[in-house]
Parts: sequence; C-alpha cells; structure tokens
Amino acid sequence: MRRALTCIVLLLCAVGAFADRMDDWRRDQTAIEALLQQRRYAEARKASIKLTNHMLDRMAADDDSGKLFARTIALRAAAEDGLGNVDDTNWYRQVAKALDPQVALPAMTTPVPEPIAVVLFIDEVAEKPQVTHKREPERPGSVNGAAVAIVRVVIDVDGVVRQPGIVNSQVPAVSYAALEAVKQWRFRPARKNGKAIATPFNMTIAIH
Repeated sequence: MRRALTCIVLLLCAVGAFADRMDDWRRDQTAIEALLQQRRYAEARKASIKLTNHMLDRMAADDDSGKLFARTIALRAAAEDGLGNVDDTNWYRQVAKALDPQVALPAMTTPVPEPIAVVLFIDEVAEKPQVTHKREPERPGSVNGAAVAIVRVVIDVDGVVRQPGIVNSQVPAVSYAALEAVKQWRFRPARKNGKAIATPFNMTIAIH
C-alpha cells in the first residue's frame, strides 16, 4: 500500500513538473513572437532553435506537446523569412504544417511556393535518384531507443530535397529529427530521356 501511494505521489509530481515545463515553453514562444514583432530576426531565429532543441530533449509523446512543438517550428520559419532565407522559410513552414496541419503560421512576406510539378512517380522512371550526400539523424533526448519515421519529399531537378511531409512516425520529435537529417541530403536527380526531373520520394529514416 505504501509503495502504491509513493508511486502515485511521484506520478503527480511528474505531471505537475511537465505542466510547468509546458508553461515555460509557451512563455518562450511569446518572447520569440515579441522579437519577431521588433524585427529582431536573428535573435528570434537563435531563440527558436534553442527552444526547439530544448523541446526535443524533454517533450512528451502527446498532442499538446506536438502542437506546441509545431508552433515553435512555425516561429523558426517566420524568423528565416525576416532574414530573407527563402528556402529555409519554406522548409520550416512546411515542416510545421506536417507536424500539425492546424498550426497558426505567423505572417510572412515569402510567398507560399506552388507545388513542384512532378512529371513521373519514382517507380515510373528508369534513372532513379541517387544519394550523393547523406546525413544520419540525431536521436532526440526525449526518445528512448531506436525509432523509425517514414517521410515524403520531392527530389527537385537540382537534387535538393523539398516539400517535406510525414507519412508515418511514432512521435513529433522523431518526425522532426528525420526531416532535419533529410534536409541535408543531396541527390543526383531522376532523369527521363537524359533530362533531370522532379520526383516524389518516400524515405524510411531510422534513428538509433
């Protein structure tokens, strides 16, 4: 009986501590929003990356954490927008939406890109994309043991990975870690009749 009571007390303490942590994250997001309003974009970018890393190490596998996390990524997109980093703006805006389709995106001046015109799907091309540079994903501190995410991207004609999406993943932290790794990958693009073409590609990313 005493052991059961001890376990209940410890569980309640853990729940309370996590609630406090969520409140801290919300305050951090408010501070980042203030930096964006003041056009202090470099500081906002730095703060959003710091908060992202903090959340990756401590977030729980629940919807509330996932929504807060997606909001942090959206703030990163807004900071990149303010700095004029078009590719990163679009990448993190799309990652935020992939993590939470209902996430509220801050106002940005970078236009939402049109979907890349895909001529053929990956199984329909004779010359499939080939990896020329690969980066292994980092395992978030909040993830115990190995994990797998299946992500969907478009490999553009320049071999750059664009239009990130999530097909299947265990938790948002795993999804983000997989997409951050894939963002750095480079390919020799698919080709048709000797001409480079954009192709959608599902990638299974293992995190150890």
